Amino acid sequence: MLRALPLRLLRLKCIVNIALVLLILSACGGGERGGNHAASYASVAINTAVSSGLNSSGPSSVSNSGASNPSSVSTGTAADRVVLSGVVTYDYVPHHSNHIGLDYSAIEQRPVRGAVVELLNELGQIQASTLTANNGSYSFSIQKNTLIKVRAKAQLLNNSSPSWDFKVTDNTAGNALYVLDGSLVSTGTGDSTRSLNAGSGWDGASYSGVRAAAPFAILDSIYSGVTRLIAAGNKRNLTPLELRWSTKNSTAVGDYTRGEIGTSFYNGFAIYILGDANRDTDEYDAHVLLHEWGHYLEERLFRSDSIGGDHSDGELLDLRVAMSEGFANAFSGMMTENPNYADASGAGQGAGFAFSIGRKNRSIKGFFSEGSIGSVIYNFYSSGINKTEKDFTSIFNLLTNTSYIESEALTSIFLFSQQARKLLPETAGVLMDLLEEQNIFGNDEYGSGESNSGGLGITLPVYKTVTANNSPVNICSSSDLGKRNKLGNSQFLKLNITQPGNYNIRLNKAAGAEMVSRPEFVIYQKGRILSTIQNGVVDNASTNLNLSNGIYILEVYDLSNRDTKNTDRNTICFNLRVAVNQ
Repeated sequence: MLRALPLRLLRLKCIVNIALVLLILSACGGGERGGNHAASYASVAINTAVSSGLNSSGPSSVSNSGASNPSSVSTGTAADRVVLSGVVTYDYVPHHSNHIGLDYSAIEQRPVRGAVVELLNELGQIQASTLTANNGSYSFSIQKNTLIKVRAKAQLLNNSSPSWDFKVTDNTAGNALYVLDGSLVSTGTGDSTRSLNAGSGWDGASYSGVRAAAPFAILDSIYSGVTRLIAAGNKRNLTPLELRWSTKNSTAVGDYTRGEIGTSFYNGFAIYILGDANRDTDEYDAHVLLHEWGHYLEERLFRSDSIGGDHSDGELLDLRVAMSEGFANAFSGMMTENPNYADASGAGQGAGFAFSIGRKNRSIKGFFSEGSIGSVIYNFYSSGINKTEKDFTSIFNLLTNTSYIESEALTSIFLFSQQARKLLPETAGVLMDLLEEQNIFGNDEYGSGESNSGGLGITLPVYKTVTANNSPVNICSSSDLGKRNKLGNSQFLKLNITQPGNYNIRLNKAAGAEMVSRPEFVIYQKGRILSTIQNGVVDNASTNLNLSNGIYILEVYDLSNRDTKNTDRNTICFNLRVAVNQ
């Protein structure tokens, strides 16, 4: 039977090779840095039953090499106990050798690593818990002649520091956690083995059975990322995260609880993952999964100032969006040690797309291109010039360095490269070559000296300068390259306050502009939003704000250029003034 074990969410920003099988299922964005996620189990309630269709067989002999020490669930003597062990695996479906579509002829069983395994008695009460080892093995010491079933959860859990708690849940079933149950069998009088395998559900032509492997495939991609972070030296706790997958998750846009998620994405609270067979599924697309997990890390461990939104390699993007998406692409390649980004879709999951993250020859190059940025970061990672080849440690240290996270400049390839030159000076030469190959020329975190405008002259300099002396600075917002998060929609200005006080900041449409404008601006300090001034009066926007000494970044735009439903292509110019209030 296929069932759901629901979770109660407190706050928020897809099984066995044993006689009688039971599978129980309990069940691309961003946000501000910081915050916590918490979840707890509700009292167990079994519902949503459907047929599992899983194959089963009797117990088999499996080596327990690499398992953690047996977890004792009895207070009796050693003579009263037996060892119950096994291996948890899932069916992994690779992509074809050309990276397009899934190759079901090459399915292999892979270990479920780092996942929670529990022993439950006949009342469903947890008697003991452990984690699978890297080879998928587990082991318990348990009292003889006890009715016990084994449950494997789609959950990575570590309670020691650095801690993590990653769960694969079903957003169409109350965000219930996916688990895999064996049958209730006596432990007998001798040591025994119970091994569990989550089948793919593929019958050679279609998904006719339960896609039990999917949650564990998702989990294993995240496990790969976790181990790489630990190897790079991460000591910080990772905030809990749900990865919400369902066979109902489709490209329709609407109600997430009905699976209408649009695409796989991270929304600052959870990662939603496509699972609609014959249209678009992502459970075996490790690059897609780790790309979204990279966005989670940007928010929770690194830093990103991206405003999100639709994007592609062929678009000229806001510098913050280009950095975030380019980094996430590179991150997926680094975590998988595979630069070939592959995303399967279509009938029988036989189509999709693929591209080389590290490709240098690109049609669009610049600080506004996610493809350029992905290429720079991945090739920097892969380089062995004056650093260890394919070692994530140096990039991890850069992204977690206080000077990166607390920089006055907004996140962009300029900030990344400036920090690399500062923290890894021995690699400056190779990094400079990679940047110039992608037509990126800015020489500091503000992109000073950048000469590549993307064909839109108003974008240079990347950061304009405004002083608090009431002198006007003329800036323009354009939608010539698209709306909302494209290059030219926003302009950035650097304001250096040398005297604390109350300041008036005002934005007025420049003289001579014929069209009505709807100006807005945002004030940042070290990437944190201090104030957002929304448009209330046509052609004007203003505020009074107490400012202390320091550098502030102002983002200016016309609201019509943020509106994707507005098809007009507008370029509207403004005068920005900053003055101290007397």
